[in-house]
Amino acid sequence: MSHAKVAVSIHRAPDGLDRRPVAPGARRYRRTWVPYSDNGVAFAAALVTLVAFAIYLRTMMPSTGFWDTGEAQTVPHTLSIFHPTGFPVYAMLGWLWSQLPLGEVAWRMNLLSAVSVSLAAGLVVLITGRLISERDGALRAAAAGLAGAAFAFASEPWQNATRADVHAINVLFVALVVWLLLTWAAAERARSPRAGRWLIAASGAFALGIGAHPLVGLTAPGIAAWLLIVDRHLWRRWRLVAACAAVVALGIASYAYIYIRANVDPTPPLNYAHPDTWERFRYLVFAEQFKDLFEDFNAPLAQFWTKWNDAERVLAAQLVVPGWLLVAVGASVVAVRRLGFLAFFGLLAAANVLYSMNFRDGDIDRYYLPTLVVTFPLLGVAVAAIAAAVARAVAEVGRRLVATLAARRRLAAVAGAIVVLLATALPAGALVTTYGANDQSRNREADAWVASVYEQLPPNAVVISWWSYSTPLWYHRWVLGERPDVTIIDERNILDDGYRTMRNAIRSFFGERPVYVVPPDWEYRRLTRQWETRTVNTYPGYTDLLFIEGTR
Repeated sequence: MSHAKVAVSIHRAPDGLDRRPVAPGARRYRRTWVPYSDNGVAFAAALVTLVAFAIYLRTMMPSTGFWDTGEAQTVPHTLSIFHPTGFPVYAMLGWLWSQLPLGEVAWRMNLLSAVSVSLAAGLVVLITGRLISERDGALRAAAAGLAGAAFAFASEPWQNATRADVHAINVLFVALVVWLLLTWAAAERARSPRAGRWLIAASGAFALGIGAHPLVGLTAPGIAAWLLIVDRHLWRRWRLVAACAAVVALGIASYAYIYIRANVDPTPPLNYAHPDTWERFRYLVFAEQFKDLFEDFNAPLAQFWTKWNDAERVLAAQLVVPGWLLVAVGASVVAVRRLGFLAFFGLLAAANVLYSMNFRDGDIDRYYLPTLVVTFPLLGVAVAAIAAAVARAVAEVGRRLVATLAARRRLAAVAGAIVVLLATALPAGALVTTYGANDQSRNREADAWVASVYEQLPPNAVVISWWSYSTPLWYHRWVLGERPDVTIIDERNILDDGYRTMRNAIRSFFGERPVYVVPPDWEYRRLTRQWETRTVNTYPGYTDLLFIEGTR
């Protein structure tokens, strides 16, 4: 009777491959909670996700807000159309989410942001676990958890988790794409016959992410480099490449929602740019309205240090100086151990920072969120490397002082634990020192302002507003159904509806209906020169109304 030879090893590869005895040609994979991870890191990811969500839930805005928040609470629920670039995936997903039988619609949409950012924090833990090379499972889990917690309680992720905003789900898609690509690489190294499915999943996440916010598209250069790093002959696997391309095309096709919705009755209550023709659709999706906000992309590095000042301000606010020093140490460790990983992460961060530096948005800070997804894992790498180095050094010194091997191991473990414990000061310090600034749980100022406006408005009034104040008015009008007699005209609607200027919009209604204006600072003097006005007080600290009494 013959016996088949088997390969025997007591080691399990960090990619999750189980190397216990197997028959020739067969492979086994150890079952773990998260594929190609270990249960310690998976537990840390779950813990960070739950803790972050609990803090976000406690500090989340209870109702509507100004600026893009009010729009993100109104557009999905009413199946309307967003400002450029339309964000169709957020609109469709948001509509489903807004049907939850929990709280009012504004609270539900704020909750979507809290869920998205807390899940992104959990993914940062899993990403960090893939970068750490130390074999000690407890150390790897603790260091990865610290990186995820530091991300969760950095100012920008936390702020975006407390209010409805497309950037909250954008950062989730970025983190998901990165984790799926790292998992694909692990599956390829383990020679899993199903490795390609992870790349297809990453392609789907990438495409849906672009539908949620095109900022995800900036990961493309890093992704292209990573594909070549993992498998430089990937192009030969044409079935896999074709499947990925088909999934990407299907995801990007989500933008068809905008054109279809603009052409289907009833007309959307909020119909930005009226994209019912190809020209207007292109104008919206390609954000032609904002082209003047971009610096010269033919020379994106021009005046680099001047532009860098803003980027440095945003990034410096996310971590104290020791934290960024640890990120630099982590980058050095990864460069020595896994240079391909650093190239991948470096390209992702560089593309995001360079774009953000050249875009003059009113709230540019949130555009840097993808950079945090690929820099905070380096913090965990540094903590793990330093803790392991300290533990080895203490163990070496202990050989002269401690007789038994068990005692030396305990001494080394204590030394490593102290390093990890000291590192917890980063997320814990951020949590304690910025909690008050990020706590929006009592922020009902947008509601209070809208209520003060409605108290002053007579029946059948017209309110001509600008963006920041239009959005909570829209929410109260189109979601809560308040004051259907009031017409709200945003500064953008003035263009879409053919008025062309604020003066023409006022003249269209003056003498027939009471006309009130929420004046932006840059229009105030012009309005008061052209019209006889009376100031109508609203909620203290916010813009008052101007009642149009006559012409000058």
